[in-house]
Amino acid sequence: MTRIFLASLCLVATAARAQVSATVQVGVPGVQVQTNGPPPPPRVETSPPQPSPGHVWIPGHWKWRGGAYAWVPGHWGHPPSAGYVWVPARWVNEGGHWVYFEGHWRPPAPAPTVVYEPPPPPGEVVVPQPPPRPIAEARAPPPFPGAVWIRGYWSWTGARYVWVAGTWSAPRPGWAWVPGHWKGGPDGWRWIPGHWRRV
Repeated sequence: MTRIFLASLCLVATAARAQVSATVQVGVPGVQVQTNGPPPPPRVETSPPQPSPGHVWIPGHWKWRGGAYAWVPGHWGHPPSAGYVWVPARWVNEGGHWVYFEGHWRPPAPAPTVVYEPPPPPGEVVVPQPPPRPIAEARAPPPFPGAVWIRGYWSWTGARYVWVAGTWSAPRPGWAWVPGHWKGGPDGWRWIPGHWRRV
């Protein structure tokens, strides 16, 4: 009887897994993975002590990897700059399909007269593994005339890459924004911070 029950359970699990298909889409704020089956319930996590008052707890979540749901454990993260808010990863049921939205840091909304200033560089950052592919963000309409788009980027936390969402900035007359990027080399991947360049 137990063997029959276990065999039935395996067949149900296999069928459920076979029904889950994934397609990659691009949206806001990042890559979306669409499946036909809901993610499992979130796991209950106990966070370790906060490393510093500036750290923010980033909760664990389910992610789609290798054709199945995989749990990504929570961790403490530090905002790239003051005012940044963590937007947790989430799954949304859209018309019967489950769509994944990547967690990311959201910069504070700029006022029409505020020029974006990049977070201060933490010093030279060299990472052994390459960053994920950049997320193609769908921009909201410009909040004011002449607004400049500062595209999002992957930031290294010391343990993993996290996405920092793009934002609009007031223009800086006589200057152009040069996006930050990762550059590969023999010793790893080096972060070249974004900056304003006089034109």
